Amino acid sequence: MNHDPADLALTIKTIESIVPDGYGRMSIPSETDEELQEQIKIALQFENRKDVLLNQHGIDNLLKFVERMASECMRESRFQDCLYAAQSLELLLCQPDTDEHPLMVALTLIHDAYFRLPEPRPEFDAAQLPHFCAKWDRFDQEKSSKAVHFRIREEPEGPRYICYW
Repeated sequence: MNHDPADLALTIKTIESIVPDGYGRMSIPSETDEELQEQIKIALQFENRKDVLLNQHGIDNLLKFVERMASECMRESRFQDCLYAAQSLELLLCQPDTDEHPLMVALTLIHDAYFRLPEPRPEFDAAQLPHFCAKWDRFDQEKSSKAVHFRIREEPEGPRYICYW
């Protein structure tokens, strides 16, 4: 789908600015999660996802969103939450010169949450998430567990991933 450059600029600006300080530790779910998910959905509709160039704040917001959605998936056992995290990672994978380590942390969280879902588990759609699915298909859990560190903290609302980005 083609969009006007002004639409693209607005989507990018919103992703970069919508998240308040402390978003990563806010209760899950929050209105910010819903608003950010809506912007991710819009960004994924652009014909060339590489045009959605984010500053570091926008990248950090998407990483926090992955962590939050993976936590929600673990709490509620809903594939949809894992899918939201995967959509965020799809956008992150389109960013040029992004540090590989945070991307691996994000993929590891999604993988961990996904395999906590009851079987049969839905599959991710490679046509809609080509960059994510390419990484997903090559994911090596054993290698990842040596390079990526996270823990699960119990909170009153349920378990939550705590990452070492």
